[in-house]
Amino acid sequence: MSEMKRWITILLAAALGLSLCACGKKNETEAPAPTEDADITTPAPEARRDLRYRREEITAENWDRYFELAEVPLYSITSAEVIAQVYDNYCVVLRDEYVPYINPEGDYRVDFEFAFDVYVNTLDVDTRHYTYRHTDDLLYATATTKTAVFDRFALYKSAYGADQSEHKNYSNAFFSGWATIHPDSKVWSGFYIDLSAVRLVSVQGSIELAG
Repeated sequence: MSEMKRWITILLAAALGLSLCACGKKNETEAPAPTEDADITTPAPEARRDLRYRREEITAENWDRYFELAEVPLYSITSAEVIAQVYDNYCVVLRDEYVPYINPEGDYRVDFEFAFDVYVNTLDVDTRHYTYRHTDDLLYATATTKTAVFDRFALYKSAYGADQSEHKNYSNAFFSGWATIHPDSKVWSGFYIDLSAVRLVSVQGSIELAG
């Protein structure tokens, strides 16, 4: 009888061991596999100091891939929160898709020269909403050639409609001019340039882009 009990004990122990092995394999199989990017942390947009930048030479053939011409008016705001002046800047600006990749502290510079016609006409100004439009009332026109410099201090197109006191550098504006606004009127003279007719005379320099 004791011999039989001994064999029963051995068989039960073996069966229990097989059962535990099976449970272990089952648990291992059903455990969720970690995702491939589980340990990847996306850096915050402002964490740019570790980015590597490449230098891109700007030429007459590729300048309009990276840059465009834009009318960037800034405003001088009175204490009554009504615009008192429009500072109309015609600038060479970095295209929006490259703004996140430009080196904010980069040592780069691009020198442009543009030829264009300047028109002076009247402006219809909405002083409360900081908007205006050029009218068809042409006063006079003149042809000229001007330079512009794009560097890390350049004005961006996103400055459209901003208070001019926030922006101190207009080096990338190839033309700038004040349009003084009088409180007793909503029509003033202002400068106008047809950007589609602006002609590139020369360009030289480079920018620094991430990637």
